[in-house]
Amino acid sequence: SETNVTLLTDEAGISKGKEIFTANCVACHGAALEGGVGPNLTDVYWLHGGGIQDVFKVVKYGVPEKGMIAWQATLKPNEIQAVSSYILSMQGTNPANAKEPQGEEYKPAVAVAEQL
Repeated sequence: SETNVTLLTDEAGISKGKEIFTANCVACHGAALEGGVGPNLTDVYWLHGGGIQDVFKVVKYGVPEKGMIAWQATLKPNEIQAVSSYILSMQGTNPANAKEPQGEEYKPAVAVAEQL
């Protein structure tokens, strides 16, 4: 589920995610994730949060008011995990013709070292 999903970083997981993205997401987000109808997915600005749990949730439930469909009936949870991980693996790739940033800059929470 979106509350305990973890980021995949292995080559097989990212490769599977790219296949899913290419098959389902290119029409709105572009082949290089540069954005089109949908937002650019390679910058650090996110409309609904930029962590793995946030991206998983958006893919799963969609954003109907923005035209983003829910994929939970089409993709299995492990496929949503893979495509979400692929998207995050493409951060900072700076594709040509990238759509302007939208939303808020996402800064991952950094665990504070315990004071001794």
